[in-house]
Amino acid sequence: MDRRDALKLLGLSPLASAFGALGLDARPLLDAAQARPAPDVELALTASPAELSVLKGAPTRVWRFTGRVIKGAPETLQAIPESWLGPIIRLERGQRVRIRFRNQLDEPSIVHWHGLDVPELADGHPRLAVNGGREYVYDFEVTNRAGTYWYHPHPHQRTGAQVYQGLAGMLIVSDPEEKALGLPSGPGELVCVLQDRRFDANNQLVYASSVGGGMGMGGGRGRGMGGGMGRGQGGRGMGMGMGGGMAEMMQTMNGWLGDRVLVNGQPQPTVNVDRRTYRVRLLNGSNARIYKLAWSDDTPVTVIGSDGGLLERAREMKALTLAPGQRADVVLDLSERAAGSELQLRSVAYPEAAVGHVGMMGETGPLPQGAPLTLMTLKVSNTSGPRVRLPERLATPPAEWRVQPEAPVRRVSLTFMQMNWLLGGRTFEMEGVAPEETVAPGSTHVWEFRNEPNPMGMAMAHPLHLHGPQFRVLSRTGADANALRDGISDSSATDTVLVLPGETVRVQVTFSTHPGLYLYHCHILEHEDMGMMRNFRIRA
Repeated sequence: MDRRDALKLLGLSPLASAFGALGLDARPLLDAAQARPAPDVELALTASPAELSVLKGAPTRVWRFTGRVIKGAPETLQAIPESWLGPIIRLERGQRVRIRFRNQLDEPSIVHWHGLDVPELADGHPRLAVNGGREYVYDFEVTNRAGTYWYHPHPHQRTGAQVYQGLAGMLIVSDPEEKALGLPSGPGELVCVLQDRRFDANNQLVYASSVGGGMGMGGGRGRGMGGGMGRGQGGRGMGMGMGGGMAEMMQTMNGWLGDRVLVNGQPQPTVNVDRRTYRVRLLNGSNARIYKLAWSDDTPVTVIGSDGGLLERAREMKALTLAPGQRADVVLDLSERAAGSELQLRSVAYPEAAVGHVGMMGETGPLPQGAPLTLMTLKVSNTSGPRVRLPERLATPPAEWRVQPEAPVRRVSLTFMQMNWLLGGRTFEMEGVAPEETVAPGSTHVWEFRNEPNPMGMAMAHPLHLHGPQFRVLSRTGADANALRDGISDSSATDTVLVLPGETVRVQVTFSTHPGLYLYHCHILEHEDMGMMRNFRIRA
């Protein structure tokens, strides 16, 4: 429902028209009318094996989320046809949500609601993973601003494999402030999840034969060289078994890359679009690949939103850097395009060194970071739709995003030592928390992430994700010549920040008021599974 339809339904159209004739803003009318609490919703979400036709020929075995509305509006769940992705979950700010997650896999899993500020037991910590055949119930209130979020598994040492197999989905939150802007919605909204994958000759997904804690030397359980416990190929493909070969091991250390990119689970799709304005919601759901997104005809990328919701004002960019886990909302005006014309969304070329790597060049996968890619094609029809002009101001930043110079500073190094990626010199412990990782509810801190090369000069870009509320980027120093730098948008709050090799990034975090154990980690999923993850505890 757009603003005009809502005003009509509420009987406020004549009054709104009068306000408009007087040059006044009718949005407060809609805000007041929609101030009533959103109805509760209850969903069933299941993770299970499936088969889908992705490429020509044999079907591909995947894992996928399926959902059902138990209580609430049917449009709360929106399936993406012919996709392994889970249904789009559409929620409203202030809504009470109950989700019954059923694990029908043959291994433990748990779901993380990426970007949402929720209570500890609803956040999807790996210690809460449930075995196959078991159920886990989430119960939380949506307190986030309107924005593009997502959900994915979060079991320890198996997040990368489960996401790669297909377990992920988009989650969209709306609120009255955003609705009043009249942004494109419904047919004017394109949801695009970017993921790269490899397929074998039988159209089956190819993933590292072993990922996990350190370099396990055997087939069963074994202690890795970095101190982590992992299962080699004799288990579920965890651990860093040597049987996969040194090249595969180094590819995993660098993050697993596919050799083709899929949008919503389809390779290089062509999407028929109208001559109108679109809101394009973009999610980098890849395990490790970093995209530098641009339109094929050099049309500016008009960014209106990021991880934390709408920007204060729209920003035009030549290209947009999007790291794993990050989202962006982009407006694209096709209203003056000729019928039959085409426009491609591309990832433009950049040097592989901008991301960095460990080991030798050529060991990062068959399609390296920075390779030029055509992601999808938009084909314009002769049908016209609404043209939307963006307001000068989109949103008012929340008060907690204001810079607080007195906030205490904590420094966290990002390093590669003894074949392990480390945070602050430490690897993951399921319930371990250092003194400096303990914070008070609602307190504001500055965390400084320093991406430090090891003694051999090895370093990589790391997208750092903090569970809980959004945070803001205060500063970036170092790595000035990096080709990805000019595509990074720090204009609004985020929950995942890309820290380039040799770069120091300061972020201001106002922690949740929910007490408990939460995570921060690299969102290159293989790095996370190998232990580049730590807890922080919120405790009064």
